[in-house]
Parts: sequence; C-alpha cells; structure tokens
Amino acid sequence: MSILEVKNLSHGFGDRAIFENVSFRLLKGEHIGLVGANGEGKSTFMSIVTGKLQPDEGKVEWSKYVTAGYLDQHAVLEKGMTVRDVLRTAFDELFKTEERINEIYMSMADEGADVDALMEEVGELQDRLETRDFYTLDATIDEVARALGVMDFGMDTDVTDLSGGQRTKILLAKLLLEKPDILLLDEPTNHLDLNSIAWLETYILNYQGAVLIVSHDRYFLNKVVTKVLEIELGELRTYMGNYSDYAAKKQQLRDIRLKEYLNQQQEIKHQ
Repeated sequence: MSILEVKNLSHGFGDRAIFENVSFRLLKGEHIGLVGANGEGKSTFMSIVTGKLQPDEGKVEWSKYVTAGYLDQHAVLEKGMTVRDVLRTAFDELFKTEERINEIYMSMADEGADVDALMEEVGELQDRLETRDFYTLDATIDEVARALGVMDFGMDTDVTDLSGGQRTKILLAKLLLEKPDILLLDEPTNHLDLNSIAWLETYILNYQGAVLIVSHDRYFLNKVVTKVLEIELGELRTYMGNYSDYAAKKQQLRDIRLKEYLNQQQEIKHQ
C-alpha cells in the first residue's frame, strides 16, 4: 500500500531545473535511501515531501492518518527546556490522554453524571496508555538517550546550552521515541559515534514503519535500505537492493553507455 505518492514533480531555482516531471511512491514498510551528488536536490526533495517547500508543478499526496516524522537538523529548541523535557514531548498525545482521564474522574462527582459511560471511556483511554507503555516511558527515554549518547549531556541540562551537534542527537532521539509511520531522516549518522550508529542500524532494521534516508554514509545505507532512489540531472531513478547493489548496477549502466558511445564514435569515423 502506498503511503506517500509524488506525482509529476517539477521544481527549480532561477533558470536551473532541480526536478523535471518526476514521480515516486513510498510503500508501507519500505526502507529507501535517497542519494545523489551535492547540489542535485536531495534536501530540496525532502523539503517538498514534508511540505516545507511548495513545488513549481506536481503533487505530493499522503495517505490518510499517516504520521510522518522528519529529522530537521535546523529545528529550534526552546530555552528553559531540559533534555528530558524535549524527549518527553515525543509522548505529548499520551500525556493529553492522561489529562483526559483525570478530567473524567473529576466529572464523576458532578450531579447526574453517567458514571458507567465515563468508566467505559476511562477503560478505553487506559488501554491506550498501557498499549504504548506509558507507565514505563521514562525507562524507554533513558534507553534511547543512552544508546545515542544523549545521556552524556545530562538529562537536566538546558538544551539551549548545547552545541548544534548535540541538539541534533536530541532531535533524533525524540523522533525515534515518537515512532511515526514513516521516518524521514536527513544525515542521521552525523555526530554519532560508532556504537550509536550500530544501535541505529539495528533499530531501523527492526522498524516496522517506512523509512526514507538521505545519507553520505554508504556503509550505513548498505546496512539499512532495500531500495535506492538516485537524483541525477533532474531525474529520479529507482534501483532495487542495498547501496552495493545500486553501485554495481550504476557501474554497469556507465559501462554500457561508454560502449555505446565508443561504438557511435567508431561508426562516425568510419562514415
């Protein structure tokens, strides 16, 4: 099932076309690497699919009720928030559910309250919290924070006192804790050490949702993707397999084109 579809996308800056009539579908559970030379439009593509940038032509269509999480390296974190505060915002929906439960309990004291109906609603909301492991979320936060090296900063540290690289780690941890239907990751291994990268590889391999990754880390892509999209000269080409498969097929195409060119030059010379 397609959860994201890009149709006939064209976009450019000034006289330069970045994309020309490209189309793309992301299926449920797919793990895809987005590659291309610097300046070919990888970040522009991510900005368009996340709605941060409107294309000149074409459509970006998301399936209904799909949740998407984007690792934005330039997101601004608020002064006064600690590292733990930021990570707990990944569970804002669950905290709102807890607030609703407390409101229901308070309303049961009202005259004429339908206690049975209210208790039924509490039961449904309680099940939602338990299904998402709400009552052990701090342990979950600590696990992810430790794996990505975030805990080294101090969980009570004001996030605005940290470097850009440290903030990016926190944003990555928050995104993984949210567990959206699709992860959109732009250079997720930046600022991570080898142990954290290894943990992230395992996490993504076991991730049930879809993943679209922009990364210059070929080894990382080779581990976690099963399809590669290449942006080149305004076109979007699809290669099945991991990064090594993509590189081999790319070289085969280059060899074929070179042979065709040499044959053409030989024919021209002969004529």
